Amino acid sequence: MSLLERLLPPPAMFAFPDAAPAGWCERTPPLARPDRYYLHVRSVAANASTHLFQFAMADEAGNVALSLFVRAPSPVGEPAPDGMPADAPIVGVDWAGLDAALLPFKGALVVTFGRLVQGAFLPPNACAEIAGLDCARARFVKTARRRGLRVDPAELADVNDARRLVGLPTVRSPDAALRALSLRELCLWMDGEG
Repeated sequence: MSLLERLLPPPAMFAFPDAAPAGWCERTPPLARPDRYYLHVRSVAANASTHLFQFAMADEAGNVALSLFVRAPSPVGEPAPDGMPADAPIVGVDWAGLDAALLPFKGALVVTFGRLVQGAFLPPNACAEIAGLDCARARFVKTARRRGLRVDPAELADVNDARRLVGLPTVRSPDAALRALSLRELCLWMDGEG
């Protein structure tokens, strides 16, 4: 008996297009992979009373799924010289509003560049509702090393540092939505290379 004959089932067990499916080949569908979103949070401005952040999420298709400004009490004791005036023109939601805005992402896998740095900004309720928080920075270090690139994790402050190492153009805009899209592109590079 050849090796091929030992490994393959008898021909009668194969499912042919015209044949009714046999019980052995009925499979439960695999668990659906949760939707994957790419998160970037940036600090926009702060003064003695409030801190303004921009939260953005991009989806797998390259759409901006969320981009909003959020105000929080500022831990800054003194107004910054170029700080945001109390009557700043940018209107932001509060943390409860951010929690409500993140409800559509319930059950999703959220990817950040630096899980502890970026992911720490997610409200606890939103964090409890997502499927998981994935760190693209840690994944990039492993993928780049497998591909023979010399990577010092201390040199990876943001997604642009990683993009630069692999020849992707850097994103010059500080806009969180564009940074989330650039993180998506980096992850697609890793999916293709890793």
